[in-house]
Amino acid sequence: MFQSPEWLWLEILVLVLVAIFLMALLGVYIYKKIHHLPTGECASCHAGSKKMLKQYHKMYGKKS
Repeated sequence: MFQSPEWLWLEILVLVLVAIFLMALLGVYIYKKIHHLPTGECASCHAGSKKMLKQYHKMYGKKS
């Protein structure tokens, strides 16, 4: 890190911003787990699954 005291504010600012970013990532992950939302690779295809299921039921009906 910087040795000069006039750059101390920059070091502190960078550390605070990194800490906030990491806490935000962890917070979003915990929120999704608490509310039973998909995380990881399943999250990308989850958004389109309801639309695809609706199209399937429209074409083939709601048979069991």
